[in-house]
Amino acid sequence: MPDLLFELGTEEMPALEAPRLGTALRTGVEAALDSLRVPHGAIDLYYTPRRIAVVIHDLASRQEDRTEEVKGPPAAVAFDSSGNPTPAAIGFARSQGVAVAELETREIGGKSYLYARRNLPGQDVRAILAELLPAQIRGLRPAKSMRWDDSGVTFIRPIRWLVCLYGDEVIPVQLGHLTAGNVTRGHRFIAPPQVTIPRADDYEETLTNALVVVDQDKRESGVVTALKQTAAERGGNYLLDPVLLIRIVNGAEHPVPVIGHVPDEFLDLPAEVVQATLHEEGKFVPFVLSDGTSPYFMGFRDGLPDDHGIVRAGFERVVRARLRDSRFFFDKDRIRPLADRVRELKSVIYDVRLGSLWEKVERIRTIAGRISTAVGAPAAEIDRAAFLCKADLVTELVRAFPELEGTAGAIYARLDGEPDTVATAIREHYLPRAFGDPLPETAAGTGVSLADKLDTIVGALLVGEAPKGSRDPYGIKRQANALVRIAVEKEVDVDFIALIGAVADAYAAIDRKADLAAVAAFLSDRAIQVLRQRYDIAPDVVQAVAAAGIGNFYRAHLRARALAASKQSPAFVALRLGFSRARNITKAVTETEFYPALFSADAERNLWREYLKAEGEVTRDLEARDYAQALTRLLALKDPIDRYFDEVLVMDDDKTVRANRLAFLKRLSNLFLRIGDFSMIAVESKD
Repeated sequence: MPDLLFELGTEEMPALEAPRLGTALRTGVEAALDSLRVPHGAIDLYYTPRRIAVVIHDLASRQEDRTEEVKGPPAAVAFDSSGNPTPAAIGFARSQGVAVAELETREIGGKSYLYARRNLPGQDVRAILAELLPAQIRGLRPAKSMRWDDSGVTFIRPIRWLVCLYGDEVIPVQLGHLTAGNVTRGHRFIAPPQVTIPRADDYEETLTNALVVVDQDKRESGVVTALKQTAAERGGNYLLDPVLLIRIVNGAEHPVPVIGHVPDEFLDLPAEVVQATLHEEGKFVPFVLSDGTSPYFMGFRDGLPDDHGIVRAGFERVVRARLRDSRFFFDKDRIRPLADRVRELKSVIYDVRLGSLWEKVERIRTIAGRISTAVGAPAAEIDRAAFLCKADLVTELVRAFPELEGTAGAIYARLDGEPDTVATAIREHYLPRAFGDPLPETAAGTGVSLADKLDTIVGALLVGEAPKGSRDPYGIKRQANALVRIAVEKEVDVDFIALIGAVADAYAAIDRKADLAAVAAFLSDRAIQVLRQRYDIAPDVVQAVAAAGIGNFYRAHLRARALAASKQSPAFVALRLGFSRARNITKAVTETEFYPALFSADAERNLWREYLKAEGEVTRDLEARDYAQALTRLLALKDPIDRYFDEVLVMDDDKTVRANRLAFLKRLSNLFLRIGDFSMIAVESKD
C-alpha cells in the first residue's frame, strides 16, 4: 500500500508552537483514521518554521467494510394477525434499503423487535481525506490565531501552500482558497522557490535537495554535534537548556553553526551574567572554559556556511549591545550592598492575602531557624542567608534576567564580603526547580530551600489555593515534591507536619480559607506519592508507614525501606498475623495504662517481659535510625505473641481483667506502630 504525504506550508511559525501543533496534527489524523476504520501503518511527523507534515505509511485505499444493525418497530406492530407485514414493517425495510423478507426478529426484554442488517462497503480513502485533513487543520488550537484572507480559515501564521500525495497521485484537498498539489517550497533564500515532489516517500529526500532539513531530529542532532565538537576543541563545555535547544532547532530550516567571540571588555563580568545575556537572545549558546570564563558563543544561521564572517560580525554586534545593557544593570546594582535592598521588599507584594516579600522572608527566617540544627547549619549563618535570599528580586539585573534570581544574589553577596556559605545558600535555595535538578549542597542552602518551599505551600493552602486538576498557580505540588526529596536525600530529621504547628503564629494574620489540618493532609499525600513514584516503594508498604505518621519524610523513607526488605521473610509473615490480631482487637481502645500485677497467665507474663526488653532495644534502635535492627527486635516477639493468643482469653468476663489486657495489647501495638501498621502489608502465604 502506498504512503500518504500531507504538508501544510506557512509563513514562519514561532519555534515553540511548531512542535505542539505538529504533534496535535499527527494525533488527530491518527485518531480520525482509526475511528473511520482506515488501516494504516506508522505516521511520521516533520516540522520546520515553515511547514508541518505527516507521512502516513501503508495507507489502505478504502475503508474497511462494516455491517450495521438497526432496531425497528415491535413485531406485534410490524405484522398483523395473519403474519402479513404492516405499513410499519414495510416502511422500516424501505428506510434501511432492504426487503421485508430480510428483516430479522429478536427478543429483547420479553418483547420481539424487528432488526435490519445491512452491509456498508467502505468509502474510497481519497474521498475521506478530502474531508478529514481540512477538518484536522481547522481543529488545531494555536496559542494565537490570525486571518489573512476572506476564506474564514485561521491559523497561527498565513497558510501559503498545501501538498497531498497518495503515492504519486495528487489528492486535491481544499482548505480556504488553497488546493493541494505536489509542489512544495525549498529553503526561502538558497533554493528554488518551488519544488516538485514525485512521490510521498520522496518527501524528505526532495526537501534535502532543496536545502531544507525537514526532520527535526536530524536538525537537533546537527546542532548538538556542532556544540560538542566546538566544546571539545576549546576545552570547555556548552550551556544549553531544553527551551533554548527547541528555539534553535525550530528556528531554522537549515541551521549552520557560527562561532562568535565575547568582547574582551565584558569578560570581567561574572560568567553567569554573560551566559544569561547570551541565552536571553534565544539563539546564542555560551561556552564555559575550564577557568570559568565564557569568551565564546555559538549562534546558528539559517542557510549556507558563513565563509566571509558577515553573520559572525552581526551576531557579535548584537551580543556587544546586549552586554552593554547587562554591564549597566550590574554596575547600577553594585552601588549599594545587597543587604540594603532587603527593606525594599516591604513594598513588593508577594500576594495580597499573604503580604509582602518582606513578610515572606520573615516567615522563611522563622522556619529556617527551627530546622538549622537538623540540617547542620549554624543558626546565624542560616538566618543571614534567609534574610538575604530574596533581596536580588529588586535588582536591575534580575528584573532584566529573571532566570538569574538566586544567582545574582549569590554574586552580589560574595562581592559584598558575605561568607561564601551564605552566598551559596542564596543561589541554592531555589533548588530543585524541576524534577531532574540537583539538590542544594550546603547545609544553609538546604535549610533555606526547605523553609522557602514549606512557606509557599502553607501560605497557598491557607488562603484557599489548593491545586485543582491542572490548576496550581503557586506550583505547590512541585514544591512539596521537592521538599520531600530534599528531606529524604539530605537526611533532614525533621517532622515537617509538626513544624507547621510550631510556626503557626507566623501565619496568624492571614485570613484563612483552610486550616492547618488541610496543610498536613496535603503534605502527607505528596509524601506518599513521592515515596511510591520516585523511590519505587510498594503502595502497601507506603500505606503502612503513613498509618504510623509520615511527617518526618526522611524517617518515613527509612521505615519504608526496612519494611520492604523484610515483608516477605517467613518470620515477618508470621509476626504480621500476631500483630494484626492485637491491632484489630484494640482499634477502639484508647487506654494504654495497664497493671502487670493483674496478669494471671504465664503466657501474658512472658509476653510482658519480652515486651519490656524489646521496648528498650527498639527505642534505642529508632533513636539511631536503625529500622532494620528495630524490626529484628520486634521479630523476637513472634513466639510470645502466638503463645499469648493461644493461651490467654483477652475478652475475659471480668471487666477489670479484660480492660487490663486490652490496655497491654494497645501498648504492644503502639510499639509496632512506631515503624508502621504491619496489618496493611500484603504478604504471600507460603502454605
